[in-house]
Amino acid sequence: MRPEVGHARRIVVTVAGSATISTVGASVGYDDDGDSPWAGPGSHRVTVAEFGEWAAVGGHRIAVVARYPDPHPAGPVPVIVLCHGLGGDHRGYAGLGTRLASHGYAVLHPRFPDSPGVAFPELTQDDPRLRDLIRPMLFDPAHWVSRVACVHAIVDSLAGQTRLPIRLDAGAVLVAGHSYGAYTAQLLLGTKLSGAGLDGEDFAHPAVAGGILLSPQGSGDRGLTHRSWRSVESPLLVVTGTRDTGARGEGLSWRREVFDRAPSRFKHLAIVRGGDHFLGGIPDPGTGFLAGTGAAVSAVTVAFACHVHGDRAAGAWLAAGPFPTTFEHAHREEPACPMS
Repeated sequence: MRPEVGHARRIVVTVAGSATISTVGASVGYDDDGDSPWAGPGSHRVTVAEFGEWAAVGGHRIAVVARYPDPHPAGPVPVIVLCHGLGGDHRGYAGLGTRLASHGYAVLHPRFPDSPGVAFPELTQDDPRLRDLIRPMLFDPAHWVSRVACVHAIVDSLAGQTRLPIRLDAGAVLVAGHSYGAYTAQLLLGTKLSGAGLDGEDFAHPAVAGGILLSPQGSGDRGLTHRSWRSVESPLLVVTGTRDTGARGEGLSWRREVFDRAPSRFKHLAIVRGGDHFLGGIPDPGTGFLAGTGAAVSAVTVAFACHVHGDRAAGAWLAAGPFPTTFEHAHREEPACPMS
């Protein structure tokens, strides 16, 4: 790995409750070429399979696109459930899913009932009416709960599944999500709601070991309050951007609130300088190629996943603040590796 040249970055690191703020000079860290084991494609080829019904809940057949490493590993493969945002579907986030699968993960992309192809099958994706029709689903508690139920059904199906020619690890599942998908992932981590008719409900799944939240929501919206994250102790990655506004115009302090308030054992915040809600185009359902900001977002996501599954070097790389021209970072952790 080549040392970074010509860039300084300001990162905040808290270890075991002792906070330090420092400016790190050019002799420390990694350059923006991404010369690290987590910044590029992994060693595995990736197979993609689509299932019209992976599981079912409440009369909804959950379609899933699965990306998994090939040739097939001998042992159980760790799982990441990647939740799409409003207006998306199971075919999106191809680049991020492919990158994670190349590093040895089985990435399951579910299609939720609010996906336009399910909710409004008679409309095309470019229909001008679609935006106004789907937006109310962001604020409908029935849709919040239906998404959580879909992920529960998928996680419950992992043990002994026969759909894929590999064994899946039914424990230590990571949940990831972008935008509305990040809201879904927050609930699965144990986030509590208030004032939405769901007070006291526990949406967490015991097999979920950490969360990847891309453009998450903060308090004052969808039942979230400043106390909502008090029980979120699992490892946490939050990625947002300085121009990543919420549905009602909320800004950066709102997007990063889950990072600031959750008492997670290991948590990392990466803020894309000048980044908007799409974080370098990660929702793209295209060929799976990532470049620029999207590649940097995928790199910190891969490193976080590897850390949660026991790679201490990956956690140290995150703590060092990679891609300093792309991100501002904050990092907090307890001394012990959460999975070792």
